[in-house]
Formats: sequence, structure tokens, C-alpha cells
Amino acid sequence: MRKASIMIAMCCVMTACAHTPAHKPMEKGAHGKAKSSHGQMFADYKVYDADRDSMADVDTAIAKAKARGTKAMIVMGANWCHDSRGFASRMAKPTFQTLIQDNYELVYVSAGTEPRQKDQNTDVSKRFGVDQIEGTPTVFIVNGEGEVLNADSAGFWRRAASIPTDMSYAYLNMYAKK
Repeated sequence: MRKASIMIAMCCVMTACAHTPAHKPMEKGAHGKAKSSHGQMFADYKVYDADRDSMADVDTAIAKAKARGTKAMIVMGANWCHDSRGFASRMAKPTFQTLIQDNYELVYVSAGTEPRQKDQNTDVSKRFGVDQIEGTPTVFIVNGEGEVLNADSAGFWRRAASIPTDMSYAYLNMYAKK
């Protein structure tokens, strides 16, 4: 059942891609590492701060989302993970910034500070029904009541750097409208 839900969500996303900004492949920087369209290496997007009170940040985001009638996007990732940094760099693009500002309260939560560590802030992931993060980033789309809207596909993002930009946009746009 879970795989069927993910497939349905991805079909909706692919269908919606025809109505979203065109996909542009990531450029390659020094040493062949991917960089954003702004020319910054993914390494520049170290937004997963292990010293923050992540549960308080999540509570604040959900409260703001409820007040605004929008959603909260809780991104559990790690600065050591290129997919987590790739997701953050994509969210910094102007098109995504507009989508986020209009529809989401965005929170980055550290899932671990050491390579392959994914057990930090498990109170946050457990709050949204995930006892153990399988891969980073894991992206929870949550309504103002704190209910996860994308439970079947939250872990889909663990390969975020290789997901086409238009598919990423279509997915987030689809959940913004739910």
C-alpha cells in the first residue's frame, strides 16, 4: 500500500511538471561537484544546526503555519550529506523561495553531525511517525494541526540532489495546495 501511495504521488508530480519551471541540470564546479544555479557549491549550504532547539523550532513553524493557513516543511538532514545540502541549495533558488514564502514555514533539523549519523533529534522524527530516519534529507510536510501530509513519501528526498528541479517544484507545489 505504501509503495502504491508513493507511486501515485510521483505520477501526480510528473503530470504537474508540465506546468512548472523548466528543469535545468546542475552545473559542475571544481572537482566535478554539483553546484547550484547561483554558482555556489552544495557545501555552502550548511543549514542543519545541531545546537538549535529543534523541537521548539518545529513548534514555532507549525504555529506560524496554522496562523497563516499554510504548511510547515520540516527538513531533517545533515551537513555531511550532499543530498541534504543539495536540497537546501535548491530551496535557496528564487523560484523555490517564492513558493516557500507563500506556502510554507521552513525548518532545517539536524539528523546527525558525523558521516552516516541519522539519530539526532529523533524526538522530531518520532513526532511525525518515523522512529528511525532511513536517509537524509527526510522532508515532512505538515499542516497547521501538526499532521503529516506526505507520510508515504517523506523519505523520497534521500536522493534529492538527483531529483530534477521541476519534479521537486511540482511535488512541493502539490502539497502546498493540499
